[in-house]
Amino acid sequence: MKGTILECVYGDDTGPKGGGRIEAATLFGKYQICRELGRGRSGTVFLAKHLDLEEYRAIKRVPKSCADYEQFRKEALILKSIRHPGIPIVYDLMESADYSYMILEFLSGNSIYALVSDMGHLSKAMTVRYGIQICRLVCILHSARPTPILYLDLQPKNLLVCCDTVKLIDFDHSVHLHEAESMTKRYGTVGYAAPEQYTGEVLDERTDIYAIGAVLYYMLTGTYPDKNWNGTVDFPRGLVDRSMANVIRRCLRSDKAGRYQSAEQLCDALEEIRRKLEREERRIWGSGQISSLTIAVAGSGPGAGTTHIAMGLTAYLRKCGLSAMYEERNESGAVRQFASCISAGMDEAGICMIQGIPMLPFYGNAVKLEANPYPVVVRDYGSDWRTCCGEQADEADGYLLICGGKPWEWNNTREAVSGLGIHPGQAIIYNHFCRQLYGRLPGPARGTDCFLMPEHSNPLRSGKEAEKIYEAVMVSLTGKRTGGILRKLFGKIERRMRSLPGWIRKRTGAPLG
Repeated sequence: MKGTILECVYGDDTGPKGGGRIEAATLFGKYQICRELGRGRSGTVFLAKHLDLEEYRAIKRVPKSCADYEQFRKEALILKSIRHPGIPIVYDLMESADYSYMILEFLSGNSIYALVSDMGHLSKAMTVRYGIQICRLVCILHSARPTPILYLDLQPKNLLVCCDTVKLIDFDHSVHLHEAESMTKRYGTVGYAAPEQYTGEVLDERTDIYAIGAVLYYMLTGTYPDKNWNGTVDFPRGLVDRSMANVIRRCLRSDKAGRYQSAEQLCDALEEIRRKLEREERRIWGSGQISSLTIAVAGSGPGAGTTHIAMGLTAYLRKCGLSAMYEERNESGAVRQFASCISAGMDEAGICMIQGIPMLPFYGNAVKLEANPYPVVVRDYGSDWRTCCGEQADEADGYLLICGGKPWEWNNTREAVSGLGIHPGQAIIYNHFCRQLYGRLPGPARGTDCFLMPEHSNPLRSGKEAEKIYEAVMVSLTGKRTGGILRKLFGKIERRMRSLPGWIRKRTGAPLG
């Protein structure tokens, strides 16, 4: 049993891009066909440009000879009846001699399937944040009037993440609740379809609840759930805690009566987990949740590892559940090279999604971009530490100086540390530290915490030791310290710290003896 698949993807610098190219054509005198985006059970979806409005549209084409032609018209009527930012707008229905066309809002973004493929699996915080949004979208459908709507094919490829906002696409299988009783044909996607979709049992709102649970499982583990011989779901060790496991198991019960009875009820359960995560965040980072923050990062010189650490810090913040973005403020071209390497394009705001991390390349000082939708921004100034964290630094909430720790970087490091301004919320990370510099490094300004970054080759998957450094750095930058937190965080790498200069040992919380 295979469901329809449509995945909108990012565009390049001149417009959105997707699947295979097709010959240039113009439909109805105003829609210039650009590319094919995807093929489904009943039709094909194209990317088109409205020639008069200069806006992109998604056009779904279905042959009139198709057995599911009537379902195509129902899909249009269902979408027409819903007005929500997370659901595409239907602009028009048009016909030719052989085909019917649905003109839709084009949504650019990465599917949850693509994000998990890049990242392996999502963190608990990200899963909860996206899960709550999915529940709210399903609530919109289930509360539709005069008749509730069942989606019936909720799966990772039908959920797009656009600037950290989840959007639901492809309503091929959606029906009104009263029609579910008389359905003779049933479709879905293996691993996400509820047991009743394989049988003659009546479908209802709880059928979609099962699929939400399967998507939550996929986000946390990177695979769809596979029930064992007694009908229960097992989880990979260490990836899913008890609270999330209980929520998912309840969603995936074979008996509909044992599941959450509504998407709203499931949403409440996820909201409770979100509140617990926020309380943990406040315990670590102090009172007050971080909702808006700009962190400026610069290196003492070329090769200090500024971009590596700035990207790693962004990835860590997103793993913590914060809506964070990496912003390039230097002319290295690192983001464009990274994007080119993995064939990632830019969205309408000029941002590209790279392995689940939104990144804004440097467009030059003369280019004025629209305000980005991410409340937490990590700015990478390259080796321009004077602009980043010198006496005349750009305004930011936190300042992070990355210093090279090799003998040939000594002059750059000494100059940058000596020239560091006095800002509320600033810290220094020593990267690739060498014993030959012990005792020769200048002491930083008062109130500046210093950290030693362990080796980690992939900045977007830093590992536990590096994440502990990022956590401690955030405590320092935000000024929300809790008693003894640094000593606790660095307990596992005490022995590596014992031989550091005294002022570094003191500020990392490592023992002085």
